[in-house]
Amino acid sequence: MMDQTVSFDFFIRLVRKYWRAIVSFTLVGLIVAAGLTFFVITPKYQSSVQILVNRENTNAATEYAGQQADVQMITTYKELIAGQVVLKPTQQQLSERYGIERSLNTLKSEVSVTSTTNSQVFSIAVTDANAKASATIANQIARSFKNQVQKIIKVNNVTIVAPAETPSGAVSPKKPLNMLIGLVVGLLLGFFYAAIRMLTDRRVHDADFLTDDLGLASLGLVNHQNQYSIKKQVSNLTVAHPTHDNQITSQTMKRV
Repeated sequence: MMDQTVSFDFFIRLVRKYWRAIVSFTLVGLIVAAGLTFFVITPKYQSSVQILVNRENTNAATEYAGQQADVQMITTYKELIAGQVVLKPTQQQLSERYGIERSLNTLKSEVSVTSTTNSQVFSIAVTDANAKASATIANQIARSFKNQVQKIIKVNNVTIVAPAETPSGAVSPKKPLNMLIGLVVGLLLGFFYAAIRMLTDRRVHDADFLTDDLGLASLGLVNHQNQYSIKKQVSNLTVAHPTHDNQITSQTMKRV
């Protein structure tokens, strides 16, 4: 009934009645997640290169101020790296030297720049569908940045601290997480389906519903048998006791 109260007892009855459906939905969710993870979603690989940019200071008194200025300039470096100033020459070099074809929009979406607070070192990370290409792109962006920053900001002291290397494994999709999500989603859908079925079920399945839920008094139970069942039982009685009196009784009952 739609006015059933969703309680712990309702939950127990739901699981007992529809546990097969709940298990089926859970397995389907797990299978769908596995299919998407292993056969549909393209694996992504990430490689990063670390860069240090600082200015040479001949005066020790101004060295600390120079370092702070370099830290603040990292925001500017991020904008340069994500813009056409660096990505355009990177695209050309990738095509000419390595045969890697990527559009500017693709390169922009693949590149991310991260830095640590009060540190002059920042990282350029590239996420690509090809493991080797991710390292090649990251290193080429670092070289292009080094060349462009010398022309634009007149900074000559740019050091590639740690070049990018080919990653050994994919960073996405996260297989265990995807499988867990599929399992949970399937389980929730199973419970949702079972709850809808139970809340919209208006049939009376047993006498307990009449006495416990509706508060009606039980006066007794009447067994129901169809006409075919009665005839079959009478026929069995006739075969089991083939006497004249029993045959008369059987014929009388059939007339009734």
